[in-house]
Amino acid sequence: MTKLHAKVANIRNDELHQLTTRLASQYGVIVIEDLNVKGMMANHRLARAVGDMGFHEFRRQLMYKTAMRGGDLIVADRWFASSKICSKCGTKQESMPLSIREWTCSVCGTHHDRDLNTAKNLMKLAVSSTVPACVGDVRPAHTEATSTKQEFNVKATYA
Repeated sequence: MTKLHAKVANIRNDELHQLTTRLASQYGVIVIEDLNVKGMMANHRLARAVGDMGFHEFRRQLMYKTAMRGGDLIVADRWFASSKICSKCGTKQESMPLSIREWTCSVCGTHHDRDLNTAKNLMKLAVSSTVPACVGDVRPAHTEATSTKQEFNVKATYA
């Protein structure tokens, strides 16, 4: 029985390493949410699945692998209302239980799938976090022609 547990743990660890390596290699900017894992573990329906996922290890590996490859890992604050903010107009819904999977914005009338809306809001957060704010004169200090281009590998993975 111990050998079987060790085999399953090794398979999970290998899959986690492959996933984080692929993400860090493909994307220059990755954004994740700081989830309340302890609170999710208290829910008896979620506890087993959450425990099997290894969220802490996933985040730890993403942190060092993105840093190693020169990328950015942005961790959205736990209290950032990514699923409650309308990705179209920016209006925040006051309350929304987890049972609501789709909703319509009361201001602009846009219909949202909760998960897709969250992904759109996290992508906006990633883009706004990586674009530097302009301070002072933005023209080059010298007169010779220079060309600098800053690109970000931001890819929407939602439909």
